[in-house]
Amino acid sequence: MNIYHRIYSNIISRNVNKKELWENKENGLHRHHIVPKHMGGKDTEDNYTYLTVREHQIAHYLLWKIYGKVNDLRAMHMLGARLTPYQRHITGKWCFENKIGIFSDVYQNSDIAKENRRKSGKNCVKNKIGIHDPANFKKHASLGGIAGSKSQIKNKIGIHDPANFKKNAILGGKAIKGMICVTNGTHRTRIRPEKLNEYLSNGYRKGFTLFSSNES
Repeated sequence: MNIYHRIYSNIISRNVNKKELWENKENGLHRHHIVPKHMGGKDTEDNYTYLTVREHQIAHYLLWKIYGKVNDLRAMHMLGARLTPYQRHITGKWCFENKIGIFSDVYQNSDIAKENRRKSGKNCVKNKIGIHDPANFKKHASLGGIAGSKSQIKNKIGIHDPANFKKNAILGGKAIKGMICVTNGTHRTRIRPEKLNEYLSNGYRKGFTLFSSNES
């Protein structure tokens, strides 16, 4: 029996006879499964002990150290314990892989999740986080474009779908029909004819050929 087993056994044994205090509801005691339900523990009297909130947190920490079950870290978190970055990482990864909690299909499709995503997006825009950070916009946009393009190529989506290539190509051509190519030497784009004078007054010229900043 290692140190974690000994400490866990001591916490369990000294609190098994506190059922009356737990039933009182005024002592703040929690009923704890000695063998956790996620490990096959039963809802029977011989599998209960009665712990304070802090003891309950410690009990699940000890169980995690003994058996390495992520559910004990989740229990610690739900009991108000502050997990370390490493513990949060492995808990989040496990929940994501097993579609638990916020990663479950039920939650992801709920109105609450949709509202949280909307608020998260507004928060990123407001606080200039991620792709909305001006200092990193080009990098994030580039990574997004590369990742998106690779995904489309791999899965033959959009213009990369052979069955719809001609149709998509025609649509792409229609989208830029009548637009004018302009460049300022470092940036190239297509614009509508009505915006040409505005771009010319800002140092652009017609065409897509790049030129140096000291070119007259």
